[in-house]
Amino acid sequence: MQISFEGFTKPVYTRRVHSRDWPRKHTIARVERSTTKRGPLDGLRVLDLTRAVAGPFCTMLLGDLGARVIKIEEPGGGDETRHWGQASEGGESAYFLALNRNKESIALDLKQASGLAALHKLARQADVIVQNFRPGVVERLGIDYETLRADNAGLIYASISGFGLTGPYSERPGYDLIMQAMSGMMLAGSRPGEDPVRCCFPVADILAGQFASQGILAALVEKQNTGQGTHVEVALLDSLLSAMSYLTCSCLLTGKNPEALYSGHPSIVPYQVLRCQDAWIAVAVPNDRIWRRFCKALNKPEWADDFRYATNQSRIEHRASLLAEIEGVLCERSSAEWQAILETHHIPSGPLLSVAEILEHPQIIARDSVVTVDHPKLGPVKLIGSPMRFVDRTTVYRPPPTLGEHTSAVLEELTEPRPLRSVISQD
Repeated sequence: MQISFEGFTKPVYTRRVHSRDWPRKHTIARVERSTTKRGPLDGLRVLDLTRAVAGPFCTMLLGDLGARVIKIEEPGGGDETRHWGQASEGGESAYFLALNRNKESIALDLKQASGLAALHKLARQADVIVQNFRPGVVERLGIDYETLRADNAGLIYASISGFGLTGPYSERPGYDLIMQAMSGMMLAGSRPGEDPVRCCFPVADILAGQFASQGILAALVEKQNTGQGTHVEVALLDSLLSAMSYLTCSCLLTGKNPEALYSGHPSIVPYQVLRCQDAWIAVAVPNDRIWRRFCKALNKPEWADDFRYATNQSRIEHRASLLAEIEGVLCERSSAEWQAILETHHIPSGPLLSVAEILEHPQIIARDSVVTVDHPKLGPVKLIGSPMRFVDRTTVYRPPPTLGEHTSAVLEELTEPRPLRSVISQD
């Protein structure tokens, strides 16, 4: 069953919100969306030879954009995330469901000649292949880029690995936890003497998947001009270091490790969560103009001219005393009261919410960020939709496949006289 956003027929609607962090009536603009145009990658065929997180996230992004994604899984167990963590009543894990919508699944044993032969046939008619085997495995199986491009010059081949295809660590297995530990990220977010803290989601995996999808899209544009494919290579460690941006750049410039500030920011003050009378609130004051408005909002106009706090640099130098004074004022009122006050003064702010709370937030509801797909085993399943939206077309969502669900149908296509590339994703 295909599930898509409904076309919006009213340009504006209003919703009365009773959330503690949305105290007044808001008018929310909505846009018209086509329900007939398919995604911009409609007609593109992707062979997904990935498992775990980074690779499946990459191919899911391509599937969300309209590509036909055929996921190759090992018979018997399939993608390892099918068995990770809490499973639903139907035996499908949240991990797998979150990373594998808009795909077909076929079970192929690549250790058998018949499985490899089928994969080679699929590869000859594919536009993109994404794989995250450990370096050296695809060469041993004969499904590396140089081998497959011999029969498909336009093939775009993406390799995702922990440490990359070169360097002394290239053959090591690389998981998100290892990257967070080695990148400096954990220490940058932990104070000396305290236990290091892992980010609560696989940030290195997600970033690598995103960078890989972007590289694939760039290669597709180049292919339009040259007719030739290319090999895109992305490493988890490189991706995380790139995303750490100003932290790594500052260290390169100064030779010093960034100071651990919990929710704070090394270059902006205040820019963190702060304690109110009853709860926490996130406040961002990225420039001196907003700082002056913030001082008025807290009824402390004298802070704007205080030599210790007048500029962002001086606020950094006097971070501890300033934050103590700010929290002293904030503790006089509730979080909801301060949110209303800060919004009136146009101060960027927001409440500290749980995952359950943000999923029920009026902003998420208004944007239809949660979508429902009809899973063949589980029935209706709610998922977070794609953040990539196109005003002139709909986003189609198909449920994550069961293991080997499409094996027969896809393999039958290989025996048909028409080329595989003329066949679009089947329900």
